Amino acid sequence: MRIGIIPLIVAATFSAAQVQAQLIQHKEIGKQAATQPEKSALRDASRIGRTAGAKAPAFQELYDYEAKNETLTDALFPYQSFLHKAYVVMLAEQHILTRPEASTLLTGLKKVDSLAIQDPALRVYLPYEAALIKEIGSLGGKMHTGRSRNDLDNTTTRMLLRDRLLDIIAALIPFRESLLHKATDNLETVMVAYTHRKEAQPITLAHYLTAIDESFGKSLDRYIELYERINQSPLGSGATGGTSWPLDRKRVAGLLGFDKLVVNTIEGVAGWDHIAEFAFDNAVYLSAVSRYASEIQLWSTDEYQMAELDNAYAGISSMMPQKKNPDALERSRKAAANATGQLTAILTSLNAVEYQHSGARVPLEPKSLDAVLAATHAMTGVTTTLHVNKAVMLDYARKNFSTMTDLADLLVREKGMDFREAHEVISMVVNDALQQGKTADKITVDMIQNAAQKLLHKNITVTHQQLQDALDPIRSIKRKQGDGMPSPESVQKMISSSNKNIQDKKEWLHKKQTALQQSNVLLQTLLSTF
Repeated sequence: MRIGIIPLIVAATFSAAQVQAQLIQHKEIGKQAATQPEKSALRDASRIGRTAGAKAPAFQELYDYEAKNETLTDALFPYQSFLHKAYVVMLAEQHILTRPEASTLLTGLKKVDSLAIQDPALRVYLPYEAALIKEIGSLGGKMHTGRSRNDLDNTTTRMLLRDRLLDIIAALIPFRESLLHKATDNLETVMVAYTHRKEAQPITLAHYLTAIDESFGKSLDRYIELYERINQSPLGSGATGGTSWPLDRKRVAGLLGFDKLVVNTIEGVAGWDHIAEFAFDNAVYLSAVSRYASEIQLWSTDEYQMAELDNAYAGISSMMPQKKNPDALERSRKAAANATGQLTAILTSLNAVEYQHSGARVPLEPKSLDAVLAATHAMTGVTTTLHVNKAVMLDYARKNFSTMTDLADLLVREKGMDFREAHEVISMVVNDALQQGKTADKITVDMIQNAAQKLLHKNITVTHQQLQDALDPIRSIKRKQGDGMPSPESVQKMISSSNKNIQDKKEWLHKKQTALQQSNVLLQTLLSTF
């Protein structure tokens, strides 16, 4: 956040390096707790039972953002303070203010900023202006020359959203990296892909994780595209019709780090599509996060036992000692609901308001943006520390009929059947196996021959080796080498492509962060001359 004027308490966020360092620390603390349960189990009343080890800070963030009571006014105030100073500099450069007047105003602004730290009422513009006039006299009223609260509020809102957008982008990049690191470690970890919550076909965990990464990559693209539309300055629009004062809109926009102007002054104060778009992007992204979390939650059930959350990201039961609850997953899914609610409220408010500045429009609340960050940080940690039960995953793939399409393909390829005939023969084989209490790996050549005779009145012959080759999920995966398919070679290509894409996004992020820092330095340098 670009705040060089006054301190502000903001929600804790974590860089990629910080997240990784914390995860390592959590693991070490967890190991120590496991060897010394009598000493560690009751240190923290919230960490009892099977998850007595240390809670990950990225997990705690899911609790902290809900308890946080930052208002939009509080979140906007540092930007308002920053804007005032840039605006005074521009007024002086345009000779609307004399340099002595600008210097007195800037001195007064510093005093009122200090008062506003202690008095939240002064973070609203008109009380702030009144306090400024009280400090330096009627000159304080000149600061507002040529502007309105309408363009002032819309500008500061864009500054806030711009910074939070960069925060989200900066969090989503290491989330994607955590998925790719986990995928690299599981290129040959066989599992079953599901459709309709029913077992479908064999894949690898790496194949699944690169699918999630591709989805998140599209969200990252949407956020980056949004940045250009948010980083436009409406300042100078006035109430809606502009002003006769010779403002230099481009100059003050540059001092505030904006890339361009919202040109039309009506659009400057009436435009709200960038806020709706931000809410939409959040809802789409977090819905994907929620789906991912939901699937891990399913895998980690006592019935599936395909994966287990690290203790640092699990919750407890106050009553049942055996419980290890998927709390980080559920709270991340809850954050997704928050984002969807914000989108609905914003769109509903726009549907019922005229195309003008209006207090009826619903803003994007800081808590909603904090929810995006909290879920992203938590799920990054969940992914990095997830314990995968490879043996159980492979056993499901071997026994639970996930290779039946391969078996049907065998009949098409080797026996010249059309696929629908082969599909029906293997369907009968599966039904026979289920009735006989057989798992997929116990299907025999005779069962296939009997089904073909009953359905098609044909004698077909497949060898035992052909049958075993078709039933083996490991071989099934290795045969699928096309673009985007689950063979290790195909998945490795996707990982390499995503890593290159992520590197490009890191460079974009660094460029935008540097540009904002440079504009900040320029303004601070100019302020020092008054």
